[in-house]
Amino acid sequence: MEAPSILVVEDDDLVRSFLCRALAGVAGEVEGCATGAAATAAVEHRPYGAILLDGLLPDTHGIELGKRLIEHPNAAHSGICLVSGSLRRPVPIRAGVSALPKPLRLHELTAAVTELLAWYRSGADAIVERRAALEVLGVELLVG
Repeated sequence: MEAPSILVVEDDDLVRSFLCRALAGVAGEVEGCATGAAATAAVEHRPYGAILLDGLLPDTHGIELGKRLIEHPNAAHSGICLVSGSLRRPVPIRAGVSALPKPLRLHELTAAVTELLAWYRSGADAIVERRAALEVLGVELLVG
C-alpha cells in the first residue's frame, strides 16, 4: 500500500517550508502551496491523506477552503487540520477534522498528522459529519 501524501496550504513561505520539512518522514510525498486556488488545483490531480490549512490565506479562509475541498472526490476522505494563530490549544480530531495553534510545536504537529493519516486509512466519516466538524471549528475560531 502506497503511503498517502500530505498537502500543506500556507501562504508564508518560511512556515510552509518548515511544515513540509517537518512532515517529510511522516508519510509519503509532502507538497506545499500558498493559496486556496493552488490547493484546489492540487486536489484535482491526486488524493491526499492529510491536508494542513492555514487559517487565513490571501484568497480564502481555511474553514471555507476545507468545506470546498471535502466536496471533491480526491479530498473527501482527507484528514483536515486547520493551523491558526487564533487558537489557544489544539482541537482534537472529529470526523477527520482537527486544528493546531500557531506557533506550532513539532511534536503536536507530527502527532496530529499521524492521527489524521490513521483516520484516513481507517475509512472515514460521512461528508455530513465532516461539514459539521468544520462548522463547529469555524464557530470556535470566531468565539475564541
